[in-house]
Amino acid sequence: MKIFILDPPSVFQPKTQSFQYPGHNKDYGIEQDFHIWLKKQKNLVTNNPTEADWHYLPVYWTRWHINHGFAEHGEGLEELQAGVDKIVIDDSRTFTITQFDGGILINGGKMTLFTAARTINEGIDIPILCSTHRKPPINPKKRYLASFNGSFTTHPIRVEMEQRFKTNPGVLIQGGLPTRFYKRWLWAKNFNLNTMASYVALCPRGTSCSSFRFFEAMQLGTAPCLVGDVDVRPFKKFIPWDEFSYYAATVDDLEKLLKNLDKKDAIKKGKKAYRYWKNELYYQKWCKYVIKELEEMGSKSNA
Repeated sequence: MKIFILDPPSVFQPKTQSFQYPGHNKDYGIEQDFHIWLKKQKNLVTNNPTEADWHYLPVYWTRWHINHGFAEHGEGLEELQAGVDKIVIDDSRTFTITQFDGGILINGGKMTLFTAARTINEGIDIPILCSTHRKPPINPKKRYLASFNGSFTTHPIRVEMEQRFKTNPGVLIQGGLPTRFYKRWLWAKNFNLNTMASYVALCPRGTSCSSFRFFEAMQLGTAPCLVGDVDVRPFKKFIPWDEFSYYAATVDDLEKLLKNLDKKDAIKKGKKAYRYWKNELYYQKWCKYVIKELEEMGSKSNA
């Protein structure tokens, strides 16, 4: 397989973005990460668009939309649409990487979208990654069956989860806590330590179907549980997610899962989740799965 990298004007690849999330994250994301990775794959890249099986469109969608007021009231979309229309040679052979909630927010035609934060838009699910969290020198003991720190306002399932478990002493549900690692970590009241002290990290969907928490939990060595109506764990054809993570479509499903949880198995899953995150899913590691997806799509089209 050969890939031709399209060359958008630099204005569509902003150097920075005005807002960082999560708060500890550096101004870097999967859109830049894949672009950097692909340029190093000399065996995949071709300078001839005609001989290429796929064309890659390296627009930095997230930085663009954030810098244009999150595309509120359509800000920046007309310019972006016109620019993309000029760049794309064949939309049916074009793919792009996006993290922004809702995807590219313009008409991509038949373009293939790899997206980390689906809302109602279609796309092939990929990891939603951020900078690593610091860890204490010694892992905290397990204190909670499961835990969640964060806002409840981004999706009704979070409110339902908070109401269901607020009287359960084994499940820690807290809102509004920061995700930075404080030096006064003995308080044990921040995301990092609560996650590491849990058998399961609860990762309910928010505005998008995915959650940074899912992959943060993997980095912290705790088995993540995605909670939401859509299972967006990425690359399911190639990654055995059930071996090191959980999924609950509803809060009822989550309650049953936690009631029947095998703690020893959860610890094993957490350790395996960390290894898989480190070796397969962190920056520069996950990109190869995009190629696997494209190869499979190509084999189907040629069948």
